[in-house]
Amino acid sequence: MNVSGPVVIVGAGISGLACANTLQEAGRPFLLLEKSDAPGGRIATDHYEGFKLDRGFQVLLTAYPEAEKALDYPSLKLRNFYNGSRVWFQGRFHTLADPFRNPIAGIASIANPIGSFADKLKVGLLRTGLISTKSIPHEVPTIQALDQLGFSNSMIERFWRPFMGGVFLENDLHTSVRKFEETFRFFSKGAIALPEDGIGAIPRQIAGRLPPKSIRYQEQVVEVSKNSVSLRSGEKIQASAVVLATDFEQASLLTNSKGIERDWNSVECLYFKIPQKWLPENKPILLLNGEGEGPVNNLSFLSNLTSCAPSGWALASATILGRREESDGTLVEEAITQMKRWFGPEVRYWELLRRYSVSKAIPSFQKKESFHPVIDNIFRCGDYMGTPSIDSALKSGREAAELILNPKLIPTRE
Repeated sequence: MNVSGPVVIVGAGISGLACANTLQEAGRPFLLLEKSDAPGGRIATDHYEGFKLDRGFQVLLTAYPEAEKALDYPSLKLRNFYNGSRVWFQGRFHTLADPFRNPIAGIASIANPIGSFADKLKVGLLRTGLISTKSIPHEVPTIQALDQLGFSNSMIERFWRPFMGGVFLENDLHTSVRKFEETFRFFSKGAIALPEDGIGAIPRQIAGRLPPKSIRYQEQVVEVSKNSVSLRSGEKIQASAVVLATDFEQASLLTNSKGIERDWNSVECLYFKIPQKWLPENKPILLLNGEGEGPVNNLSFLSNLTSCAPSGWALASATILGRREESDGTLVEEAITQMKRWFGPEVRYWELLRRYSVSKAIPSFQKKESFHPVIDNIFRCGDYMGTPSIDSALKSGREAAELILNPKLIPTRE
């Protein structure tokens, strides 16, 4: 292999950054090309009117094994959500607490109408591994797996659907049981957290370790080969290897590959600013729609968790699953109507800050698919290479770098 040029990585999302970081640790020269003006890709935080707004509600599961190795948690100043949730049902909120971390609240949760005692016992058994979904085939959707585990319809509809729907960003729970199994395991082992400076602090931390001249922003790649990358500007860069750290579609386009198309799960995120005195909840807890009425699937008052709002103000993040065609005014009116049922007339003081319509939030994952990491002698990485998550993206980027450093590790095609 020609090693005279740098490894050129296309895309400075989480995968591309992890690839670059691994190459740097090995002393291998690289150049990271990013079409936007900042690192992170889909993982980013905007500063707007004194507020910090993540591009869609996102969290970090601290038990992610790859994240634990790749990130400096103390420097991120992680703030943990409450270990449990509050579910809106029959005109009031009901708390579902983790009995292993909040024993008193957990015991009190037993009597509420969000599922039966048997349902809550099954959650505990699932958490401890005494019951498992491992024997259920990959292609079985989560909704079917929950039924096979014996959960009641009320538990599925009032808790699992809004909770896991918010994780998967799809309300039907057609996502593979493998994603459910992995995610629930990490929920059980660690905390649900956000960096003090927003989710965008994660890619900024990794990018901050790299030499400034190793990343070039606002560079659009239009053509690649195994030893070169061409930019829209006309510049052609010679490379010892090329890595496509892009989404599946862009990687396929650049390699002229014809194959299966990837579906994406979409989401709408509404951010509201609220006068601090009218804040209806003071805990950093996830609020779930257990009735299914209204557009908002889940809501969190992020200013109870991090300093994401200016003095005197609070910040609410409302998640609406799927892509909605309504105007801002119509969608906000529907959300406000729902929130008034939840919190009362004081919701009239809520004001929309920004709406994020994310058509490509996370790749749909309805069955396990195998993507070879090298196509036409070009390497590729991304969260679509595994079970889509921040952890999968980090792992994929690291593994792509390791294949470049040791080509003998490249798997043979079946």
